[in-house]
Amino acid sequence: MHRFRFWLLVPVCGLLVCGPPQATVKPEAPARYFTNLVYAPAVERYRKTVEEKFKAQDLSYILSLLSYGITSFYNLDLEQARKAFFAAYKVDAGDRPEAAKVYDWLVVDSRTVYKLRKRERELVHFYLGLCYLMQDNPEEALVEFKKLRQYDQDASKLPVVNFYLGLIYEKLGKPDDARIEYQGLAQMADTGTVIFNLAQELLAGVADPAGPDSGKAELIVQIDHQTAGSIGRTEVWLESLGVIATLPELMDSFPVRLSGAEATRKAAQEAGAKAARLALRVLGGLLLEKALPGYGEELAEDIADITLGKEEENRDTRAWGYAPLNFSFARLKIPANTCRVRLRFYDRSGTLTGYCDYPLATGGRAGFCDRHEGRYRTWFIIAGLAEEFYGY
Repeated sequence: MHRFRFWLLVPVCGLLVCGPPQATVKPEAPARYFTNLVYAPAVERYRKTVEEKFKAQDLSYILSLLSYGITSFYNLDLEQARKAFFAAYKVDAGDRPEAAKVYDWLVVDSRTVYKLRKRERELVHFYLGLCYLMQDNPEEALVEFKKLRQYDQDASKLPVVNFYLGLIYEKLGKPDDARIEYQGLAQMADTGTVIFNLAQELLAGVADPAGPDSGKAELIVQIDHQTAGSIGRTEVWLESLGVIATLPELMDSFPVRLSGAEATRKAAQEAGAKAARLALRVLGGLLLEKALPGYGEELAEDIADITLGKEEENRDTRAWGYAPLNFSFARLKIPANTCRVRLRFYDRSGTLTGYCDYPLATGGRAGFCDRHEGRYRTWFIIAGLAEEFYGY
């Protein structure tokens, strides 16, 4: 009997000593894909960075000004984006009084700053032109795109420039000029390619004598791939129609080159999270030649974030880290009553990385330009893709 009681008490004592069995906590699975693109933290970071660099007499503050401009642009704060790009343009041109009209703190500075490279200057006018176009001002947009071409005649060999100039000329009632741009676009591509087919569609649209169409609207979609990891196809999805278009992973690029030695030196100068972004862009570039045969050697030169640092003696070897690696773009017809567009993003292996919704309304996430002398009202969705912008 005593032995029976002893064995009966053993499990009870075990419970008293060890306690009840602990419930197994299953670790939370990481989100499989992002559901939003969030730019506000980057905007605020670069707003502060510009001021800090200026006070610290870091002559590369103009690059942070560009980064503030482009993140504001992606965030659809077009007024702030336009101010930043305009000020950078004037500082680079040595016209400090004009820049000070935008940011009064610039008036106290008369130093020679880092000079923008040719492609960086072109990108400044490219995004300034888009700011105006997305604010329903095709006249000023045309001025900026013409400046872009004045800097470099090779700009006439960039498909995305012809693409937008043709649209601007249509808005301004100049179909002959638009036709010239689209013909140039077609000549840049081989028969049957995405760009060639796009050019043929645009040429057919210019040739159509029909008047304004109130039953449809136009949708311009542009994807700026900021990192090698963000490169992949993009699907344009409407709730009523499903997928209406697929943008390829590459259609054009503005090469902002950086030598291997410069990238190595800058990598050693960065620290913490800032270095992580640089490493992502530099190391990611090594994959480009396999992923994008024929473009890898060119694009690998582009991949480095060198917007940070204070080394004045190296200011001539820096480049703008937020200059996109490449662009994809499309011009689509959608029902005029469309309220929302979803973009679905994939990596190079075809795996969904995330999506983002864009309401088509005043105060939403899309720019707008009325028909003017053209046939359609036009919405603009421009997404900057980088891992730092992914919202889960």
